[in-house]
Amino acid sequence: MQPTIDGSIRGDIGGDEQQIDSKDSAYHDISYKHILLPVWISAYRYRDKTFRFLVNARTGEVQGERPISWVKVMMLVVFILAALVLIWMWIR
Repeated sequence: MQPTIDGSIRGDIGGDEQQIDSKDSAYHDISYKHILLPVWISAYRYRDKTFRFLVNARTGEVQGERPISWVKVMMLVVFILAALVLIWMWIR
Protein backbone atom coordinates (compact mmCIF):
# COMPACT_ATOMS: atom_id res chain seq x y z
CA MET A 1 0.00 0.00 0.00
CA GLN A 2 2.91 2.36 0.64
CA PRO A 3 3.86 2.79 -3.06
CA THR A 4 0.22 3.58 -3.87
CA ILE A 5 0.04 6.14 -1.06
CA ASP A 6 3.33 7.73 -2.18
CA GLY A 7 2.02 7.93 -5.76
CA SER A 8 -1.20 9.58 -4.56
CA ILE A 9 0.74 12.15 -2.55
CA ARG A 10 3.04 12.96 -5.49
CA GLY A 11 0.00 13.20 -7.80
CA ASP A 12 -1.73 15.62 -5.43
CA ILE A 13 1.38 17.82 -5.19
CA GLY A 14 2.01 17.80 -8.94
CA GLY A 15 4.98 19.39 -10.74
CA ASP A 16 8.28 17.90 -11.84
CA GLU A 17 9.85 17.37 -8.43
CA GLN A 18 8.28 16.77 -5.06
CA GLN A 19 9.73 16.68 -1.59
CA ILE A 20 7.68 14.79 0.97
CA ASP A 21 8.85 15.83 4.44
CA SER A 22 6.62 13.46 6.36
CA LYS A 23 3.65 11.18 6.05
CA ASP A 24 1.70 9.14 8.54
CA SER A 25 -0.28 6.12 7.41
CA ALA A 26 -2.47 4.21 9.81
CA TYR A 27 -4.31 0.96 9.10
CA HIS A 28 -7.36 0.01 11.14
CA ASP A 29 -9.81 -2.87 11.07
CA ILE A 30 -7.88 -4.95 8.55
CA SER A 31 -9.67 -8.22 7.91
CA TYR A 32 -9.32 -11.16 5.56
CA LYS A 33 -11.60 -9.69 2.91
CA HIS A 34 -9.05 -6.98 2.18
CA ILE A 35 -6.33 -9.43 1.21
CA LEU A 36 -8.22 -11.88 -1.00
CA LEU A 37 -6.60 -12.30 -4.39
CA PRO A 38 -8.24 -13.48 -7.58
CA VAL A 39 -6.56 -16.84 -8.13
CA TRP A 40 -7.69 -19.68 -10.33
CA ILE A 41 -6.67 -23.11 -9.10
CA SER A 42 -6.94 -26.13 -11.34
CA ALA A 43 -5.57 -29.61 -11.93
CA TYR A 44 -5.57 -32.10 -14.77
CA ARG A 45 -4.59 -35.72 -15.26
CA TYR A 46 -2.09 -36.75 -17.89
CA ARG A 47 -0.95 -40.37 -18.17
CA ASP A 48 -2.20 -41.28 -14.69
CA LYS A 49 -0.43 -38.36 -13.01
CA THR A 50 -2.14 -35.25 -11.62
CA PHE A 51 -0.68 -31.84 -12.46
CA ARG A 52 -1.81 -28.79 -10.49
CA PHE A 53 -1.46 -25.15 -11.49
CA LEU A 54 -2.44 -21.69 -10.27
CA VAL A 55 -3.18 -18.58 -12.31
CA ASN A 56 -2.98 -15.15 -10.70
CA ALA A 57 -5.95 -13.42 -12.32
CA ARG A 58 -4.51 -9.99 -11.61
CA THR A 59 -1.08 -10.44 -13.24
CA GLY A 60 -1.65 -13.53 -15.41
CA GLU A 61 1.31 -15.30 -13.82
CA VAL A 62 1.06 -19.09 -14.02
CA GLN A 63 2.75 -21.43 -11.56
CA GLY A 64 2.56 -25.16 -11.19
CA GLU A 65 3.64 -28.51 -12.51
CA ARG A 66 3.77 -29.58 -16.13
CA PRO A 67 4.54 -32.86 -17.88
CA ILE A 68 7.96 -33.21 -19.48
CA SER A 69 8.29 -35.02 -22.79
CA TRP A 70 11.57 -36.92 -22.58
CA VAL A 71 11.42 -37.58 -26.34
CA LYS A 72 11.41 -33.82 -27.06
CA VAL A 73 14.17 -33.21 -24.50
CA MET A 74 16.35 -35.89 -26.12
CA MET A 75 15.62 -34.49 -29.61
CA LEU A 76 16.78 -31.06 -28.42
CA VAL A 77 19.98 -32.52 -26.94
CA VAL A 78 20.73 -34.42 -30.17
CA PHE A 79 20.04 -31.27 -32.23
CA ILE A 80 22.40 -29.17 -30.07
CA LEU A 81 25.14 -31.81 -30.23
CA ALA A 82 24.75 -32.09 -34.03
CA ALA A 83 24.97 -28.30 -34.36
CA LEU A 84 28.13 -28.24 -32.22
CA VAL A 85 29.70 -31.01 -34.32
CA LEU A 86 28.86 -29.16 -37.55
CA ILE A 87 30.34 -25.93 -36.19
CA TRP A 88 33.47 -27.79 -35.05
CA MET A 89 33.84 -29.43 -38.49
CA TRP A 90 33.32 -26.10 -40.27
CA ILE A 91 36.01 -24.42 -38.12
CA ARG A 92 38.54 -27.21 -38.82
